[in-house]
Amino acid sequence: MRIRQMTSDDLAVVMRWAAGEGWNPGTRDGEFLAIPDPAGLLVAEKAGDLVGSIGMLRFGARFAFAGLYIVRPDHRGGTTGARLALAALEHAGDRIIGTDGVLERIADYEALGFRGAHLHHRHSGAPTPATDPRVRPLAHGDVDVVVGLDDDCFPGDRRGFMRAWLDGDHLVRCWAPDGGQVTGFGVARRAVAGWRIGPLVAPHAGAAEAIVRDLAAALPGEELHLDVITGNPEAVAVATALGMTPGFACVRMYRNGTPQLPLARMWGACTLEAG
Repeated sequence: MRIRQMTSDDLAVVMRWAAGEGWNPGTRDGEFLAIPDPAGLLVAEKAGDLVGSIGMLRFGARFAFAGLYIVRPDHRGGTTGARLALAALEHAGDRIIGTDGVLERIADYEALGFRGAHLHHRHSGAPTPATDPRVRPLAHGDVDVVVGLDDDCFPGDRRGFMRAWLDGDHLVRCWAPDGGQVTGFGVARRAVAGWRIGPLVAPHAGAAEAIVRDLAAALPGEELHLDVITGNPEAVAVATALGMTPGFACVRMYRNGTPQLPLARMWGACTLEAG
């Protein structure tokens, strides 16, 4: 068995694995995950056959994020997962590392030195749509402000990633009360099933709810999925008010320290594969 960097074809296979695990990735997520740190996208290969994957994306000198940790079902129970994890940890070095651990594998992450911080609890549904004069689509002049808002809520440097994330066919709505400075935003992207929302950053609950309802108005009849950050005590209440029901859950965990983040402004995670 050897561990090597993913090719674009490998990444397409891995994203299909992620869909098969029920993670419901965005249909274009793979191309964005390759932006910040291609060398951190790793696969395990045995006799020319892919048997496992992991992503350890380095976001600058101080932070990395682990995701896409998958071992093909017929190779589970052996050493594949451990070898992938060790290769990924070596790639990250002494950076703080974030990950989202599935509940049934928490002990495995703890054995690697990760400690839990809070839950990400996916809520799904079709919120009642509503437009709001304080919510508007992203304009070209908003990009720097929105990237800065995300930068305040992320412990590494993912500004290049976010500029790409805001582009293309993703749907972006901004909270700009009285037509002034943008102080919140939400991004929706097409997923294998429905649309995923993330990140969702807002100054208060009313703004977070208004952004999601505006996205729902732009996506009539679509099911929306939001990975609610339970470290913000109001976030679950907002998801409930939106008529979204809880399902898949995982634990945000960190190794080598826990970053201090403004969780009161963080309502939904960007992606469980990149933080």
